[in-house]
Amino acid sequence: MRWVQLAIMMLPALSILNLPEALAESNPDEIVVADLLTVKEPRSEAESRLRVICLTTRGGSTGYGDYLDYGLPAENADEALARLVNRYAEQGHKQNIFLTDPSMRAVGSGHTVIGQTANDVLHAKTREWPGRAMYHREGFAPMWQGPGKSGLVIALQAALIDLTEENGPCRVRLCPSISIDREEDGKRRLCTPEEMQQTVASLKQAGFTAVRLELADALDDEMKARGECAPYRYPQEVLSQISQLVLTSKKAAGTEMDVTVAANLNLSTDGMTYLALHCQRNKVTLLENPMALRHLIEQGEARKEFSQPLGFGGDYHAIEDFAQGIKNQAGTVLAPDAGRIGGVTMLALTADLAKDAKLKVAPVVQGGPLSLLAVARSLSGRDEVLWVTSPYQEQWFKDDGVLRIPLRMKQGFLVSESCEIDETKFQVKPIAQVDTKSKEK
Repeated sequence: MRWVQLAIMMLPALSILNLPEALAESNPDEIVVADLLTVKEPRSEAESRLRVICLTTRGGSTGYGDYLDYGLPAENADEALARLVNRYAEQGHKQNIFLTDPSMRAVGSGHTVIGQTANDVLHAKTREWPGRAMYHREGFAPMWQGPGKSGLVIALQAALIDLTEENGPCRVRLCPSISIDREEDGKRRLCTPEEMQQTVASLKQAGFTAVRLELADALDDEMKARGECAPYRYPQEVLSQISQLVLTSKKAAGTEMDVTVAANLNLSTDGMTYLALHCQRNKVTLLENPMALRHLIEQGEARKEFSQPLGFGGDYHAIEDFAQGIKNQAGTVLAPDAGRIGGVTMLALTADLAKDAKLKVAPVVQGGPLSLLAVARSLSGRDEVLWVTSPYQEQWFKDDGVLRIPLRMKQGFLVSESCEIDETKFQVKPIAQVDTKSKEK
């Protein structure tokens, strides 16, 4: 009897000890489901590539972020996304491990998204590296490697920020990114001058005041056919083809639009210099070149051969890389990839570097309208921001598209406070959810 009495007396204490766990179980802001949405009946390349991440809380709130399909088979892409939202919980928060995916570098502590609140994830801190979070506004190291995967980072951030309902005014200049090649019958070919003229003219008519031309796969195929190591050294005839398309685009843009050329891979010092001189001859105001960090000194020397602005840093993963680029005078415009650099706060820090060095910043977003809006909000109103670049921008302003509330633009500036997808035009695929069995144990 005495033992029973003691047990009864201990019950209130045990209830108090378990109270935080009980509260956590019933927290309406806890993220319990992650889904992937794809367009049911895509009417354009943009809609066919658009992928939307939907995070749902226990209380029924939803947050959306997006990225563009980057060429992986569907099952592999789903696995990569699932790893992003819950991989670190499975790894047990171990320190300095090499993860099983060979495309991922060693990173420190991680934070799962499933089972946490959006605010907890966005502002997560680690014991070993105070102030650095894995998913968050502060960057989480070079975790994702390979084309396209960096877009997942901004997609997840956009969904998390959406859950916090941090909507505010936005004003940032836009610069749609278009490729100088196109796909036909499964093969890539360079666009004709007429095609480039038509594309640029349509963007100009839509109200954009800048356009970015991407050197793309067709050039790589042509270089490989020649036995060259693409895209380090373009022969004169290839440069002439590029030059013709750039000149045609510049004429179509007129004085109302800026034209920038961007290499999609690292150029050698000679390749960068020759291409820059051709662009300078065509009076193109900016050449972006995602040159490798190891070439900083050479690129700084090469810049002395021409006077036009030059962007750098598309493949940099750390703020320190941009600091070194500024020190070596590698260029005049910082062009970080929003996903590779680690998120919206890291973009703001990059903009701070540009401001202090009296340079400009022109970030690239490999995503759709939700990612674009999240990045634009983080940089809104900053004088050092030249523009924000992303593909298919003109698609997200259509009233009859996949957005119930489309983006809005005024005089080339994004002025939307919010946008909203039309859920009826999407199909849903489950990605991850809270493991209730683990919690019951």
